[in-house]
Amino acid sequence: MLLEGIKSYFTSDHVDGFLAYQVSAGMVLIAGDPVCAVSEAPKLIRDFVGAMERPVGAYQVSPVMLEAFRREGFADIQVGKEAIFDLRRFTLAGGQMELVRAATNKARREGVVVTEHHPFANDAQKLNTELLAVSQEWLKDKGHHELGFLLGSLGLERPSAKRYYVARSENNLGRIEGFVVCEPIYGRNGYYLDITRRRMDAVRGTMELLTAEICNFLRDEGYDMVSMGLAPLAMLDDPDLMDHRLVTWLMRFVYQRFNTSYDFKCLYRYKAKYHPHAWEPRYFCFNQRRLSVGMLYALVQVRNAITLQGLLARTGIKEMAKTWKHAASFIVGLCSAWLSSW
Repeated sequence: MLLEGIKSYFTSDHVDGFLAYQVSAGMVLIAGDPVCAVSEAPKLIRDFVGAMERPVGAYQVSPVMLEAFRREGFADIQVGKEAIFDLRRFTLAGGQMELVRAATNKARREGVVVTEHHPFANDAQKLNTELLAVSQEWLKDKGHHELGFLLGSLGLERPSAKRYYVARSENNLGRIEGFVVCEPIYGRNGYYLDITRRRMDAVRGTMELLTAEICNFLRDEGYDMVSMGLAPLAMLDDPDLMDHRLVTWLMRFVYQRFNTSYDFKCLYRYKAKYHPHAWEPRYFCFNQRRLSVGMLYALVQVRNAITLQGLLARTGIKEMAKTWKHAASFIVGLCSAWLSSW
């Protein structure tokens, strides 16, 4: 995913590796972990900071690379947790998975079948066109825009290492009900369930069946793990959050109160119902004494996650009133938290 989207790349003469980054609002934002040996990461980060000569942040840093940023004087704050599955232990059996199991069984009874699609095969164009249509319908409900930075693209324009799994009705002869695009995680012998799309009127249980079948397919091929990605702002429990009271308040406020097209609480609940074997923390690192409003703004911009247009693009008096009520509450709370932090 680091090779997709609008990114620049930094390399150093001293380290075998690279950093992917974007510049936004006068800030430099690194996408994920440095791609290098852990022991070499501090040197790569040091060379990068020296070359940029402006504030630097790094979004979605893993615990493996966190110490490298700390060694180079970066502060950090937890921004969510990533849902990780051990494929050797993945099963739909047991009471915890009852809801997922019931959903997959319903989809199967309705004739939904999951298969791998190869979008660059000679006979793939018809299904490719349908994939695009399903994706556009889904995005229309999400404000017509993709999230960016550390999320991949549909990628039908060129061959890549992506793998495509589709769920079709009528025993694999009908329409595409939903699909998932997976990205390889080479360092952990696994895959990331990146792009997920479904029709608005998809057969119930389609996405649950897709997720379960992908895990089964990959396990049978000898892969070790699957990630469902970050649940942003969920389960914030790092003790260091107390060092950033304003930002912590802001993140928890957004998680609890902002019901945008990409609802953070719903996203967490969807991933949690599969009962991941691990929730791995992810961090935002920054080389400032305090995490500035400018750095937060830059991060929102590159992720394309929350826009003023999206917040205000509501219909109906009640919804408009709710939006302005949230905005007013947000501004008052932000000012109060800001004053109390001094």
